[in-house]
Amino acid sequence: MTRTTHIAALGAAALALCTGACAGTHSSVAVVNIATIEQRWPKFINYSRQLQANYYAINESRVSATDKRRALAQWQQQSQRWQDEVTNDVRDAAKQIAADKHYQLVFTKQGTYGGDDITVDVEKALKIDTSGSPPPSP
Repeated sequence: MTRTTHIAALGAAALALCTGACAGTHSSVAVVNIATIEQRWPKFINYSRQLQANYYAINESRVSATDKRRALAQWQQQSQRWQDEVTNDVRDAAKQIAADKHYQLVFTKQGTYGGDDITVDVEKALKIDTSGSPPPSP
């Protein structure tokens, strides 16, 4: 497939997605706005704050360079565990909603055009209280 053909095919696919979404029909593609979830989800916010506080404490500590490196290595491991945990929670919630609502694909909203936005559904599945807080701008 030539570059021009490839670009045309992508354009046609994007147009098909937009046409389906713009016509008010149920799209087979859904999107989740991760930035919105990160800003509202207490679990993510708490993990993020704890990691920031721990990182600051390690950097400001008056321990040996060896102890500081060891503490930073432990911090990195904890950061990765928490990142994996919240990623899996969001993925599991999105998968369940996709199955319940018959979506074939779910993407993150960042960098995606078209599709039905299921961010609110994912937030509900994660038990995020959205009352009184307007959604962040995309």
